[in-house]
Amino acid sequence: MDQNRLSYLAHRSHRFASPVSEPLLDRVLDVAGLPPAGVAFDLGCGTGNMALHLAERWGLHVRAVDRSPLMIEDAARRVHGRGAPGRVDLHCASSMDFLADAGEADLVVAIGAVALTPGDQGAAAVLRGLAASVRPGGCLLWGETHWRRDPSDMLRLLLGPTVLAYASHADYVRAGEAADLTPLYAVTSSRQEWDEYTFRYTTALENHLRDHPDDPDAVEIRNRALGWRALYLQEGRDTMGFGLYLFRKPG
Repeated sequence: MDQNRLSYLAHRSHRFASPVSEPLLDRVLDVAGLPPAGVAFDLGCGTGNMALHLAERWGLHVRAVDRSPLMIEDAARRVHGRGAPGRVDLHCASSMDFLADAGEADLVVAIGAVALTPGDQGAAAVLRGLAASVRPGGCLLWGETHWRRDPSDMLRLLLGPTVLAYASHADYVRAGEAADLTPLYAVTSSRQEWDEYTFRYTTALENHLRDHPDDPDAVEIRNRALGWRALYLQEGRDTMGFGLYLFRKPG
């Protein structure tokens, strides 16, 4: 099954496609000192809700990018008629291709996105690569899964290759420092935010199957819903966290 389609079906009912609530996001951004009418890049923007929030709540001009045509089409529908006309530009591309000629932004947002920079996917290398697109004195807002405790070999196996880049909450802060960035705020999502993310994810898939029982991908969709719910409840909820990390680039 096309993984872009699976992600789209699973995330359509989320406010943001991560275990991040609007109050948590705003609490972090309040520290950033964003300039009026500043420019933001939203990498892996999904259905566009966070880009809209950055434009409407924070007055930013947002260039939002996602490699999934399904996500960008949905984002275009959401942007239409909203309260930030002309302040959200959508781009269907990989983040690496977009950043290659996008210039610099006052704020670069990369939350729950993967493979954003070439080569080494360790946190310090990724943060250093993303910081190249932040203007001096600007901010990088990064969000990623972290380990609350050491995961089992089975959990690592089931999560797939992206798990190799996961580290602890403290490791991510140190990674920003290693990338010559100044940590301004680091906070973890609550258990409630994780629960809401997980059950919105699996319920969206279950509802799709209820409404489209003849979907040719029904078996894989059902397996994903059942598998992720079981994995989360058995071990993931106690082992995996999610953090937001706000860094300033010197200058």
